[in-house]
Amino acid sequence: MKPKQKILESSFALFREKGFQATGIAEILDKAGAYKKTLYDHFKSKDDIGFEYLNYLSEQQRVVMLKVLAKANGMSDFIEKWVNFIVRNQRNTSRKDCPIALFSGEISHLSQFDSYRNKAVHHVLDTVETCILKFAPNLRPELVKSLSYELYMSYLGGLRLYALTKDRKVIERMKSQMIASAERLVKS
Repeated sequence: MKPKQKILESSFALFREKGFQATGIAEILDKAGAYKKTLYDHFKSKDDIGFEYLNYLSEQQRVVMLKVLAKANGMSDFIEKWVNFIVRNQRNTSRKDCPIALFSGEISHLSQFDSYRNKAVHHVLDTVETCILKFAPNLRPELVKSLSYELYMSYLGGLRLYALTKDRKVIERMKSQMIASAERLVKS
């Protein structure tokens, strides 16, 4: 593996496990088995790695949704499979929440991340729109946009509440709410 890739993978693992603020450059270098010079050959600062992390998270979300989309037999089935996939993947981490939301919450006071955070969120919303259009290709554009926001807000809120309560019923309510929103808007 190339040094830049080692640094990114090590950083991403540490950010996910400990958080951006709690991860130091020395830890990243130690985990990657890299030298400071190598890091600075590829990145100006830890912030640059954070920008890459946001891009990575939004692209991973897209990959997951498109994989689920390929196996779904309708909008309700897509939502069910998407949420189940996310919850299964969170079993192996102590930080249960949407990774983009977790990271964004941590860096919300750092204005240098604003455009990267917005780009990541819009990348995910665009992907949700793509998924909606597969099952409702004739839905008016404003309804597609509205539904993508509704689904993503339900997803973010549901995962956050689940992270706080550890109550599995929250996930079931989130799925039900997302499915009801989709059915209501697709029928209009």
